[in-house]
Amino acid sequence: MKLFGDRLRDARERLDLKQTEVANATGINNKILSGYERNISQPSLENLKTLCEYYNISSDEILECHPKKRNEEGEEAIFLTKEQKRLLSFFDQLNQENKDAIIGLSIVYVRDQARKNTFQ
Repeated sequence: MKLFGDRLRDARERLDLKQTEVANATGINNKILSGYERNISQPSLENLKTLCEYYNISSDEILECHPKKRNEEGEEAIFLTKEQKRLLSFFDQLNQENKDAIIGLSIVYVRDQARKNTFQ
């Protein structure tokens, strides 16, 4: 895992820029930029925003921040495949008795599959 300064330097080098060019364009002192890239210091939020905009990258990318998506109840969101969505659409059309039966059968099939995999 790269450190913040390494990712910042990579962003600059991807654009084939020198630190002095970034300093001139952003107004952030070259020595300060060097400290960021050598992991000696961290930028202020204002400087971070300026650099992200200049390098055309998101702060999430440069900070390696991967926030989890949340639903309306604040629970972690789950993304479904087309197949899973299709299965749920059929399940939602069932009455409660049939839903319970499907859940019961699913448990039996999963246990049976696990048992068969154990003995192979």
